Amino acid sequence: MNQLKQREKRRIYGLDSLRFAAFLMVFLFHSSEAFFFGFLGVDFFFVLSSFLLTYLAFTEIEKTGEFSRKNFFLRRVLRIFPLYYLVVFFSFVLLPFLAEKAGVAITLPEKEFYFWTFLSNYDNSQYLLPLKFLWSIAVEEQFYLLFLLLSLSFRKHFWYIISFLLLVYVVFMISEDYFGWERYKSVLLHLVNFAFGMAAGYLFYLGRINIKKRILLPGLLLSFILLFPTVRIPILFNLLLSLFFVLLIFSITYFGKKLARTHIFRLSEYLGKYTYGLYVYSGFVIVFFNKFLSLHSRALSMLLEFIFLLIVAFLSYHLYEKHFLKLKKYFRKV
Repeated sequence: MNQLKQREKRRIYGLDSLRFAAFLMVFLFHSSEAFFFGFLGVDFFFVLSSFLLTYLAFTEIEKTGEFSRKNFFLRRVLRIFPLYYLVVFFSFVLLPFLAEKAGVAITLPEKEFYFWTFLSNYDNSQYLLPLKFLWSIAVEEQFYLLFLLLSLSFRKHFWYIISFLLLVYVVFMISEDYFGWERYKSVLLHLVNFAFGMAAGYLFYLGRINIKKRILLPGLLLSFILLFPTVRIPILFNLLLSLFFVLLIFSITYFGKKLARTHIFRLSEYLGKYTYGLYVYSGFVIVFFNKFLSLHSRALSMLLEFIFLLIVAFLSYHLYEKHFLKLKKYFRKV
């Protein structure tokens, strides 16, 4: 009970709403051609994830004197693995059988092994849409391993770590232009998202983001405006995009307790805890509606997709995921 009260006290208002907003961006991107920039919601997920993990890591170090890499890994396993492997098992084992019975042709990835080992971001073959959502989870898992390694030097060399991540990002982007590598799904490209998120999480932990709104909001607006002229310069665009997301996080956390009084904010905070399921199941729901329940009105179809997806994610969380999440308390010191 005391741990629950402590976690509630440390709760950062607004993060769940931002997660839900990031999911909506991705969902609309796949559901509507008009929302062509929605794929950037994945970058937002990466910034949010590294922000929170870094803040929690330094909080744990402060409270206990150390960061338990074992507990961190097991907590991530309990959150990510059950739903991820349920989807992978369904896709590679059950779905082919069901598709054959229904007389529906499906295309599975060429490298199934990559999906069982969180390497799907390196499979560039053509395959069914639902599995394409898993590449970002693979990138997250790869970052978690890097995060564990880098955490060995958090106390003494944190800013060197951030500088190193950004340097690797810059070198990768320059090399990609020369060699023509596939870049968007590479964890190296998204090091810029993770570096900015980690830096923001550390500053938040230090309490150095109590910036006056007269500075914070103009900075948010300026970084947003600068995104447009740099869209054709990826190396700079990704830096500005990560900065924009960081300033958005700071803005929401700054006004979080005031926003908590509004009904919309309360709803988005509530829905935020279902974000993982919403994201993972969205591809299946979109494909199902397109094949079997396609309507003339795209707007109505999207609304029904979203409502159905909410129901699926809600049931999945309470009937399946929640049982694993309860075990996280055994691997938490603070």
